[in-house]
Amino acid sequence: MAFNKQHSRKGNLFHRPFKRVEITKDEHFTQAIVYIHANAQRHKLCKDFTQHRWSSWKAILASSPTKLIRAEVLEWFGGAEQFVKVHKEMTSYYYGSDIEKDE
Repeated sequence: MAFNKQHSRKGNLFHRPFKRVEITKDEHFTQAIVYIHANAQRHKLCKDFTQHRWSSWKAILASSPTKLIRAEVLEWFGGAEQFVKVHKEMTSYYYGSDIEKDE
């Protein structure tokens, strides 16, 4: 509200640049999850998305309690190992990541 008052504007600050797209295919859902995790790297906020502080990446792979639906996400990918593999491969392919494929 303060920004809007200062700039004599109305409405949501984040409304215009964002679009919603219905996910209707399994492949698109997988790609959306990878996009969410790799987005900070894609936009050069970090060099390695696996180390990004505000990502759910570490929480999904950890064993500590979380409100995330960890089991369902890992099951979607076929387990933690496959979760990591798919993320590394897709990030490398789509975003030109130089992250090692083996950890």
